Amino acid sequence: MSASSATAPVHLRIGTTQYLHTMPLIAGAVSVPGVEYQVRVTKTIDECTLKTLAGEFDAGEFSLATYIKVCEAGGPHADQFIGLPVFAKKLVSQYAFCRADDDMDGHASLAGKRIAVPQFWVTAAIWHRLFIEAAGVDPASVTWCPLGKDRIDGMPYPDQFKYDWSLVGKKQSEVIRSGEADCFIFARRPFDLKGLRYLSRNPIDAALETVKRTGIIPVTHVLAVRRELLQQRPDLAQAIYSLFAQSLAHGDDEVGHHTAQFLPLADMQLDNTYAALGEGWNGYGWQRNEKVLRAFCAAAVKQGFVKAVDIDRIFNQSN
Repeated sequence: MSASSATAPVHLRIGTTQYLHTMPLIAGAVSVPGVEYQVRVTKTIDECTLKTLAGEFDAGEFSLATYIKVCEAGGPHADQFIGLPVFAKKLVSQYAFCRADDDMDGHASLAGKRIAVPQFWVTAAIWHRLFIEAAGVDPASVTWCPLGKDRIDGMPYPDQFKYDWSLVGKKQSEVIRSGEADCFIFARRPFDLKGLRYLSRNPIDAALETVKRTGIIPVTHVLAVRRELLQQRPDLAQAIYSLFAQSLAHGDDEVGHHTAQFLPLADMQLDNTYAALGEGWNGYGWQRNEKVLRAFCAAAVKQGFVKAVDIDRIFNQSN
């Protein structure tokens, strides 16, 4: 590569969902020298993942689970992408729900129960199965009730688990209220909570205790870049990382302002969150997140989602 080509401006097509940490990027409020970019906002992570796979984006937000599966050796996209240490995170363990009159309390109470999940292999389901096991319950002791088909065809469904596919197409809250399932898990709460409650009777303390006990703040999404592009322009890895890191910093500065209409005490709540989790709890970077990523990949292998994960091959570790 010549010096002139190495410094030529590059035009990037970026796909992402809309969050406070991506809004500055979407608005074009962040920049790095020599990079011009166009952001397309997708309605869901499913849409963004599939459009990135289809080649519509040079860099796109993936579900972490789908990214791991896509990169599995032998697959059609195995060497097409590389993940940058740019992540979305959530305290996934809190997002488990049951009927308000049920006597269950936390993941430890799920043995033998029927658990509804949007898709069997969503990232949140892998995390919840890890937390269920950490609470002393064998994830194979429950019956898994997917409400939808997995976003990619050909997913494995290991014999170690019990499945009931009869609830596909039904709504989250309805299957809990009807008693068709005992619990619903995901990475966000249902819009309709009538007659439902959090599985943990004290969900805030339980979520923080799970972080303390496991050392895990779950990653849910990852930014993947076409490997060919980075081979042509190795400097782009740092440039793209910088764009998203700037956007995250802007979002962090403005989160209280942007949410004040609905969360009038947001600034103080943010202080409480930092006191509990540390100011860098949602930060990017490989070293900060390596332990969590390795834990997720190990869980994905143990649960039968993938046969093996070469994590050092599929993630850029320069930041």
